[in-house]
Amino acid sequence: MVQFVLLASCAMYCILLLVSLFPWHHHATAQFLEPDCGYMSLEALQNEEHQAHISESPWMAYLHKSGEFVCGGTLINHRFVLTAAHCIRADENLTVRLGEFNSLTSIDCNGSDCLPPSEDFEIDLAFRHGGYSRTYKIHDIGLLRLAKSVEYKVHIKPICLITNTTLQPKIERLHRLVATGWGRSPSETPNPILKSIRVIRVNWYVCSDTYWVDRRRDQICVSHESGVSCSGDSGGPMGHAIRLNGRVVFVQVGIVSYGNAECLSPSVFTNVMEHIDWIMTALSTSHL
Repeated sequence: MVQFVLLASCAMYCILLLVSLFPWHHHATAQFLEPDCGYMSLEALQNEEHQAHISESPWMAYLHKSGEFVCGGTLINHRFVLTAAHCIRADENLTVRLGEFNSLTSIDCNGSDCLPPSEDFEIDLAFRHGGYSRTYKIHDIGLLRLAKSVEYKVHIKPICLITNTTLQPKIERLHRLVATGWGRSPSETPNPILKSIRVIRVNWYVCSDTYWVDRRRDQICVSHESGVSCSGDSGGPMGHAIRLNGRVVFVQVGIVSYGNAECLSPSVFTNVMEHIDWIMTALSTSHL
């Protein structure tokens, strides 16, 4: 049985790994939750299509209930998946599927290039932010602890989370981002294949005028360059590729929270950097 925990935000107290980060053409010191994270293949970096490349997002989590898709999420280490708080309900027995790309096929292939089968994981503990409000949709962030440790493979790897909050001003200057998910199309047709869309961080008044909500630092307002963010994208990631030690990694910046019912711009994302202390506290509280 899954245990549910409401956890309020408090100070971070973990020993973190220092790595070198070069996302803005100068040296900076960053702290990543996982040292070997966010790997992107050459094919993924060259992808300009709405459909994600088969090897583009090995951190994507497909949250389902008896096979029916519920929400997206991201693998952040060997035991935890990051998602939206509104995806976590006490009355739903969710399962986490990792290594998924096309939910209609048992083996995902791009020509002769095939991935190993996806893997399902049971959940034994769920954290939902103590400040989350289903009415006001604030602090829409949660964590799912998997019942067993994940073995990283070619199609199952963690996304990068920057835990050094002093880099937040630089993160906030990243305006062109990418969101990924299995969300429904504007025609309400389910998307069995993982999609990616390009989004632009915009001034909060764009979301304020649309949804009549006050400006909050824990949320990000985005408009869409191409594609739209729909109901099925909930819990999925928004992020940016950066250069690190001669290779490119993908850093998560936001979590899909809510948007227009007709899948129109703009959309609201939970700001991951504003909740990094809460994430670290939850991981420590779980005694991992």
